[in-house]
Amino acid sequence: MNNSPLAALCAAVCVAALCAGLAGQAALLGMSAVALIVVLAAMGLRAPGRPSRRVLAVLVTWGALFCGLLALGFRLHDPTGSLAMIGGFPAGTAMLVYGTTPLGITMGVLYGLTFDREILPLEKQREFLDRFASE
Repeated sequence: MNNSPLAALCAAVCVAALCAGLAGQAALLGMSAVALIVVLAAMGLRAPGRPSRRVLAVLVTWGALFCGLLALGFRLHDPTGSLAMIGGFPAGTAMLVYGTTPLGITMGVLYGLTFDREILPLEKQREFLDRFASE
């Protein structure tokens, strides 16, 4: 499959992240990094064939939730105000512990569950092993 549109999108996201970082917009820089992860994951999923819509929906939802948590973390952070606490942690730490960690685990579980169907199907595994396995 041709990944040229996704590669162009990756380049655009990288430029947006660079501009956000240079402008001092940490929230936009973080969201650009998450968008880059989502686009690269979509690119990887397209390699062996078309992934299921469910997998793509989970990937896009994951990216949207991650960006939402980043935006919420930056919104709750007020360096001049009182320290916002969520579940016994400062807001930024709470977003990491309660938000981004389960999202990261979700991506790992999704990858593991879909590997033999979406990433490297059995026929491709056999072809790979026949070609590259040492005897």
